[in-house]
Amino acid sequence: MKHLKFLAVVMLGGLILAGCKKKNNEEENEEELITTVNVKLTAAGGATQTFTWKDVDGPGGNAPQINTISISPNTTYACAIEFLDESKTPAENITTEVNAEGADHQVYYEVTTAALTINGLNTDAGGLPLGITSNWVAGTNSGGSVKITLKHKPGVKALGDLISKGETDVEVTFPVVIQ
Repeated sequence: MKHLKFLAVVMLGGLILAGCKKKNNEEENEEELITTVNVKLTAAGGATQTFTWKDVDGPGGNAPQINTISISPNTTYACAIEFLDESKTPAENITTEVNAEGADHQVYYEVTTAALTINGLNTDAGGLPLGITSNWVAGTNSGGSVKITLKHKPGVKALGDLISKGETDVEVTFPVVIQ
């Protein structure tokens, strides 16, 4: 009789562990496919300009279509980034998920050679940089590029994180002309 009780306890424990393992796998982050990145820039009193990076067939297919970001010198722009999966119909707005999981995401901006400063990144609920919105301050006439990288950092995001920390959800580079 003791052996039957012991066997029943072992089998029940195994079922509980199997159930927990399945739940943990379901809780893991499903990697998003980001096919489109829209950079929406609005100068004070001006209309919103949208610049797009688009790679609908994903990595390894056709080359992405990329707009050149052309902005005016000595002007400050409010920037909003939009991430989409346009491989689905209707397109899925990944930005909504990034905002909802702000504590696990961060957008990085790397400017090369252009007289452009990016600051004022919005923050997540914990006060850490998120970067879905920001301020872009264009300086003098110049050219270069801006690399935009969305990092996924579940449980490891901290103030001053290096771009190397976490997994890259998408990394795109836009040419920039200030004139």
